[in-house]
Amino acid sequence: MKNKFIFAILALLCLIPSGVAYASYHRIQSAPVDVSNAESISIDDPAGNNYSFVKEKDGDEADDLIRYFLNLKENGQSITALPDSLLGEQFFKVTVSAAVKSVTYECYFATDPTTCYFVAPDGTTYKISDQDAEAFITTRYAECIYKAAALPTLTLAGTVDVTPDTASWLYKNYTGGYVESDVSSFVYPSVESYEVEGSLGLAFDMIPDFCSVKVTNASGDTLYDGMLDSIAELSLRNVPQIFVEVSAKWYQDATRSFYGDLLYSFSSYVKAPAEFWLGMTTVNAGRFVAITATNVTGPEGITLSSTTLPNADTPVFYDAGNSMAVALLGIDIETPAGVYDLAFTYGNTTSHVALNVTDPNGGAGIPYSFVYVDESVVQQTRSSAALMQYETVEKELLGSSSATRYFYDFFLDGMAGECTLQRGFGRDIYLNDSTTPVYRTNGVDYSAPAGTQVMACNAGVVVYAGWLEYAGNLIVVDHGWGLKTWYYNLGSVDVSVGDWVDKGQGMGTVGMTGFTSVNGAHIAMSVGPRFVCPYDTWPDSQYAGKVIIARIDE
Repeated sequence: MKNKFIFAILALLCLIPSGVAYASYHRIQSAPVDVSNAESISIDDPAGNNYSFVKEKDGDEADDLIRYFLNLKENGQSITALPDSLLGEQFFKVTVSAAVKSVTYECYFATDPTTCYFVAPDGTTYKISDQDAEAFITTRYAECIYKAAALPTLTLAGTVDVTPDTASWLYKNYTGGYVESDVSSFVYPSVESYEVEGSLGLAFDMIPDFCSVKVTNASGDTLYDGMLDSIAELSLRNVPQIFVEVSAKWYQDATRSFYGDLLYSFSSYVKAPAEFWLGMTTVNAGRFVAITATNVTGPEGITLSSTTLPNADTPVFYDAGNSMAVALLGIDIETPAGVYDLAFTYGNTTSHVALNVTDPNGGAGIPYSFVYVDESVVQQTRSSAALMQYETVEKELLGSSSATRYFYDFFLDGMAGECTLQRGFGRDIYLNDSTTPVYRTNGVDYSAPAGTQVMACNAGVVVYAGWLEYAGNLIVVDHGWGLKTWYYNLGSVDVSVGDWVDKGQGMGTVGMTGFTSVNGAHIAMSVGPRFVCPYDTWPDSQYAGKVIIARIDE
């Protein structure tokens, strides 16, 4: 019995430390975070910078900051909510931590100390006292609220931001005096390397008062040593690598809230500039031209940056391999004869090419024809609903294309066997004695005996095969790179969407479906968003009967 009593006492004594520890932990968890137990502080500013400090002794930087934020509530004025102007705005996130507990403040500091607020850990809102606000907004931790504290940005080739090697930057804070900006996270003293295409294209978002640039090649020869505003004259053609030094200064001025010096040193690998070529430098209005870009690795980066060509489409460039890209550009049929400038931009290179557009009608104006179709057919196939249905399909098909080129050499006219060309591309049509043109032909009208085969004008993929009230039986073949052929009014359709067809392959037969008055077919060609005249692609064309693509098909 005595042994049992001793064991009970010993067990009880073993539990005492655990109980004391639990009580101590519970007491610490329940205690508020205050200046007596806080050990560290972390400040995340709206610009993404973090300042973290651990208290080592009373009066150090961490201790001062902890005391400052824990006393904001004591000196602040309680309000019901933040001003509406601050809702959704970014704030300083301040976290004060004790051994096992942390509290977080949301602080809204501004350059005006009378408009600073904070949300306490318990969700209550306060206006910060003017004195407390001024004390913080004059420290380096509040630097991001001053726009003048931000370093100027030097951009290379219009796309790459260059990091300075050294920087000295001063800005005015709330007091009106200049303070030195903390540039430690913005400088990188090692020589960095960038890649440019064609030229440097150096530019600052804030124009410096003084900026000198020195450029040397890999052998140390000086290629340029002068002011930034004259460097556009420097040619880097056939120079594979350069080394650049930039010294920029912004002087102290009474009208400014900043001044400073920035130094840059970097190397750059220079790619050959993009060059642009036209397959044909002279083309009739209503037709199209191929544009080839060389020294291009990203066709999506090419833009038609400016042009004098009326109603110019936005050309889409497709990867043609071997650092080349190709786009097909349709020319509006009403474009006046003349020479037009096309300016293409890729990276930091802009190239101008001249396109001579001629009048296929010799100044006689748009040709026209009189067409007679049974009125019942007109009412059925050219109703608002029928035209809307067709236009919806047409817009969708014109808006996309395969990035792969399928076509090759010349195009066929699409008709196998005997046929009669009734009307050509681009004629204004007067329908059933109308006094004004009702529509303009977007292709070529053929009549042919029943059963005549309609064949693919060139290789491609069928992207439409079906019935539309206006078009009748319709087949559309995508030849790639934005070029398609369209086959209307067919009697039968022998292909399906997704089928591969080769040049000359039968796809159906002529017919009298949709809007037509004769047995035959209407065959059209489109480039990008525009229908174009196909004549230049036929075997008997004066242009060798094919789509001429410079640097590829020559």
